Amino acid sequence: MTIHCIDTDPNSGSRGGAYEDTSLVERYVMSDEEYNKRTGTLRDWGRQRKKDDPNFSLAKHAKQHGELMEAQRQAKMGLELPKDFEFDNDGNVVRKDEEVDLATERVALSKTDVESNYGAESVEGIEVGMRCQVSPGTRRGSIAYVGKITELGGGGHWVGVIFDEPVGNGNDGMVNKKRYFQAPGPKYGGFIRGKHVMVGDFPEQDIMDEFEDESEDEL
Repeated sequence: MTIHCIDTDPNSGSRGGAYEDTSLVERYVMSDEEYNKRTGTLRDWGRQRKKDDPNFSLAKHAKQHGELMEAQRQAKMGLELPKDFEFDNDGNVVRKDEEVDLATERVALSKTDVESNYGAESVEGIEVGMRCQVSPGTRRGSIAYVGKITELGGGGHWVGVIFDEPVGNGNDGMVNKKRYFQAPGPKYGGFIRGKHVMVGDFPEQDIMDEFEDESEDEL
């Protein structure tokens, strides 16, 4: 059943489209000054983040979040992940940002965060010369440096690793013209937080080992 109504009142607001044309509705617009005073807003959250990281911006955050969502979508479809993403040990899609990109990234953490997360205890048991495996992934190499790096804005303690293969993030052991160790090439070195470094019996792998059980179609 359909009921059709016709408004015959000449003074009715519906005759001018007031109930259908939203452009006729006066909207509330908050001024920037009033919005800046509010807490708990997106802008306020951005201000708090910027205090911890001077390089933070909402535009950059939105871009990175969109890239992560796209990488997760591709993973669900069984497609190859973008070059800046990989699977962690739990099978989650993560960005390859645990190493420091010395050309573009300067992490600025609060003093409390540095002391609690990246103090001397974070590299306890890690010594120069030890073999190691770095996560995310299973990159292997040797410890070449353990300690603080004043040239990096993140503070705290770092672990310098010389990788067996060129899988680093673009450095050879030098930070702002100060050398901490010597790697064979620009992608053989990396500075990683201690929590991502596992030391132990990790012999150098043959790059073809990972393919020995795969078919030619999978290659």
